[in-house]
Amino acid sequence: MRPKAMTILLLASAVAVAGCKREATGQVVAVVNGEEISLSELNGELQSAPQGGDKNVIRAAALQNLINRKLLVQQARDRGIDKDPDFLQRERRMDDQVMIEMLGAQVTKNVPVPSAGDIDKFIRDNPQMFADRSIYNLEQIIFPIPADRNQLKSLEADHTLEAVGARLTQMKIPFQRQQGKLDTAATPPDLLKQVNALPSGEPFVIASGGNVVVSVVVGKAPAPIAGEDARKVAAEMLRRQSVTDLAQKQLKQARDSAKIEYQPGFAPKPDATPAAKPKA
Repeated sequence: MRPKAMTILLLASAVAVAGCKREATGQVVAVVNGEEISLSELNGELQSAPQGGDKNVIRAAALQNLINRKLLVQQARDRGIDKDPDFLQRERRMDDQVMIEMLGAQVTKNVPVPSAGDIDKFIRDNPQMFADRSIYNLEQIIFPIPADRNQLKSLEADHTLEAVGARLTQMKIPFQRQQGKLDTAATPPDLLKQVNALPSGEPFVIASGGNVVVSVVVGKAPAPIAGEDARKVAAEMLRRQSVTDLAQKQLKQARDSAKIEYQPGFAPKPDATPAAKPKA
């Protein structure tokens, strides 16, 4: 006869095994190698899915995307990638970014709607964005910023796009020709003033995203924004500015009250900018 203690032990083991078995039921929509996918997780995936069409088809596709991702992550874990120092650093940066975005949403959700007077004043003070808005057609040359930036100084002597191209060819710097547009509503006023002051056909240079873009204005078309459309644009711009100002204020308060210690040689110089402006 089997001892009672052994019977109890076997029963307890059976209960434990049954408890570990995960099933696709209730709030669990799928189980991938023992890892659950919850209904809330699927709903989160659907938020970034294409809108329109058959909802059942879209939901099924979103679930398959989740399953594929789980399988790839499981393979990564099997290879020990989740313990790799590079992964841990990237994970921390992503966690920080999500926290910052959620903090920003929480802090700025009560930013007031701009008043009618503020909207009207913004429209009057920025005619290049509204009544005088124009779209400039550009001919452009684009090339990577050279390692020796002193090479860029030689372009100051070139007063046509053709001369710039010839100079780059002489310096053996590869480049591409392209067409572009400049919207006065999205251009900083100081830059727009400089562009408008240039003689016809004179190139202007902007560094952007690791590239140098040399442009020449070849055409201009009016594209005014008026009436209710102008008011909506102005209200959104004012709100974004309020959000940016609030974010700057929050960051300044945090830095002023923070205790920050540097290893020798890593502290910023007295005239250095303490931090980059946060994104709104």
